[in-house]
Amino acid sequence: MNGKQSIGCFDCQAHPSSEWCVLDEDELALLNSTKVQKPVEAGSTLFHQGDNCDGIYCLEPGLVGIRRLDSAGNTALLRLCSPGDTIGYRSFLLKSEHRTTAEIMMPSIVCFIHRQTVRTLLERNPNLGLRFLDHNVKVATDFEERHFESITFTVKNRFLNLLMVLYERFGHLNENGESVLELPLSRQDIAALIGASPETISRSITRVQDEGLVRFKGRQVVLQDIDELTRQISAS
Repeated sequence: MNGKQSIGCFDCQAHPSSEWCVLDEDELALLNSTKVQKPVEAGSTLFHQGDNCDGIYCLEPGLVGIRRLDSAGNTALLRLCSPGDTIGYRSFLLKSEHRTTAEIMMPSIVCFIHRQTVRTLLERNPNLGLRFLDHNVKVATDFEERHFESITFTVKNRFLNLLMVLYERFGHLNENGESVLELPLSRQDIAALIGASPETISRSITRVQDEGLVRFKGRQVVLQDIDELTRQISAS
């Protein structure tokens, strides 16, 4: 654990919002005793597209990006996984190879649950399978919402909306009381998430800075007028 204290399932802050919240005390004890937990640094991968699926992962703190590789070797970021999300469960349920790559976007703590443990828990508690189904529906709904935004929102407002979502998850107030976000994504990844080109993102950054809404310094972002950001997004 590289000197970091292990987080037990009973103490996990992400547990109440995860699929595993339906487990009873004995089932949770089984999960806790069989999981393998480790801290992972940004840039690491949990699995690659095409790897065998030997189990699933649960994210405690951190951020994981799900990528898809095409036949030409081009990669695109499809979605982000936040604390409490279960990763790789669809390949597990389909009994297939991983269809995507899971990349660590910022320092994280991840628990690996071996397939035999997952099978045992699914047999003991059918509600766990229903929770996986609910999660799958949510992911599909999010994709539908993003597609709707790509049709109805301007690139600028899709960009601002993503910044606000990331700020709500990872932002903080600095010593000057400013709303600050250390951006965990490259411009290329931002472009992929909102359905735009990197060049369009660069122009959007220039525009929102000229309007005094946001200030960029490398990957540090200062949201200078959150009320106006929210108003512009809501007006889309």
